[in-house]
Amino acid sequence: MTTQDKTIVGKKGEILPKKPLREISGINPGDEVIIEAHQGELIIKKIFSVEEALAMPPISSGTAESIEADIKEEREYQEKLTNEEH
Repeated sequence: MTTQDKTIVGKKGEILPKKPLREISGINPGDEVIIEAHQGELIIKKIFSVEEALAMPPISSGTAESIEADIKEEREYQEKLTNEEH
């Protein structure tokens, strides 16, 4: 899900995202973030604490072998889609 909002950069260069953007991103006052700069854009990413990371649901389950097989299957599928486009 992507949400955008317009804001104005302050006199000292500060950028203050509005509450809905902070809520969606899970960024709260005092959180650490990483800011990536690209031509014409900034990308802000939250750095999760160990406690927050451990509380997250697992992105996969199973044995190492089954996860590797899933990754291989997805890679092959993506390569097939790429080849069909060209």
